[in-house]
Amino acid sequence: MNTRAGTTKVSCEDCFFRQNLLCAVSSSGPCATYRPNHPEGLRPPSQLQFVFRQERRMQVAWAFPTASEQVALHAGV
Repeated sequence: MNTRAGTTKVSCEDCFFRQNLLCAVSSSGPCATYRPNHPEGLRPPSQLQFVFRQERRMQVAWAFPTASEQVALHAGV
């Protein structure tokens, strides 16, 4: 697996499944199920964090008058 500069190259020997005799893949080199072997055990792969956008305020071209505006409109009748 090609990695960026400054990171270590992964190998099948470093895989959690290979270290714990759980690997069923016979090919050499890391596969799609590669997980690093950590002392605390198997950890799920990191996922992207979901970030909510700020809601945009919609400017309404027309709206019903408020209760106080309606009273003011009909008070003169």
